[in-house]
Amino acid sequence: MKINSVATRLVLFACAIIISLVAPNASAAADTPHPIPTEAIDGVFADIDRSSPGYAVGIIQNGQMAFARGYGLANLEDRVPITPDTVFHLASLSKQFTAAAIALLILDHKLSLDDPVARYIPETAKYGPDLLIKHLVYMTSGLHEYFDVPRPGGLPWYSAYRFTRDDALAAALSPPSLEFAPGAKWAYSNTNYMLLTKIVEKISGLPFAHFMHDRVFAPLGMDASLIDDDTTLVIPHRAIGYTSRSGKVLDELAKVNIRAQNAGGFIRLDRNSPHFGGSGAFSSIADLAKWDANWYAQRLAGPGFTGLMNKRIKFQHDKDNDSFGLVFGKYDGEQTIWYAGDDIDSSTYMIRFPARRLTVIVLSNDPLGDSEERTMKILEALHAAGIVS
Repeated sequence: MKINSVATRLVLFACAIIISLVAPNASAAADTPHPIPTEAIDGVFADIDRSSPGYAVGIIQNGQMAFARGYGLANLEDRVPITPDTVFHLASLSKQFTAAAIALLILDHKLSLDDPVARYIPETAKYGPDLLIKHLVYMTSGLHEYFDVPRPGGLPWYSAYRFTRDDALAAALSPPSLEFAPGAKWAYSNTNYMLLTKIVEKISGLPFAHFMHDRVFAPLGMDASLIDDDTTLVIPHRAIGYTSRSGKVLDELAKVNIRAQNAGGFIRLDRNSPHFGGSGAFSSIADLAKWDANWYAQRLAGPGFTGLMNKRIKFQHDKDNDSFGLVFGKYDGEQTIWYAGDDIDSSTYMIRFPARRLTVIVLSNDPLGDSEERTMKILEALHAAGIVS
């Protein structure tokens, strides 16, 4: 029972993750849903104890939380347990929120997918007039991924050295030419979504974090959600990142000049670089249930918003299952919408079955926690219970 997906390239301290899938066709789910197999889901996390980082799990049916539970600790120092209200860094799940801002501006008639990027970002004019907003949204721009370009000063990107969104964009836009003509190929790149946040700021006149609060989080009652553009912020109920203090992890840290003791147990991993767009959104299972419910209630900007978020476009390349920060896919032949993320402090996964109005979300504060694999095991339990095909 596996979903068709593009293999993810997990870079432990990067904020990118390759993903593919998804789309909606929201027919109503069964009037009498099968009960959630609670014991079977608990069994998926039986290896998580009260002294380790862990997971928050949410299963949403017909816009209601059918299952919400935490496993492990959000803060090992103070032994704070993970709950459905624990706030996690969403990593690449953030992209759908960046795309939502673009969708809202399109509905406001302030932006078009066919607008040239150089209209809003003059630094991109050197790449010619054919680089359009849609090429950013659909990962087919030809722009360089920032961490593939040497960082000014020779510092490593993924380490204790802080960098901002604008630092990353300055590096990404430094090459004189694109990697390929816009629309010719598909290439996952956080640079695309970082640029989208700059465009939102240029049009709205607001910092991206404020725009998202005013136009998305507040209207949907997502009171625990935010864009982390300031890593000095105190985020209530935040899950701190930890992973096993293994030799492999210590070796990876050493490559970016972080020396850690080989003492066993867990190592703390903090998000210290306030970049956003491709990552940087924080939320909880409880808040993401409100986001998911909007797919059917369409409270936020009506059906036009949902329609844009699910919009697919055909380019010159073969990959046509992307939408607005989401991907269309199949699970045993049934249509799904999903995305995944991994960053220095988290591993995240979210999959929606539109025809069933069913969504499964798994968030972890262990960047090597492989939330996608745990989700697949949950889907096996739901399959055995007759909830998914």
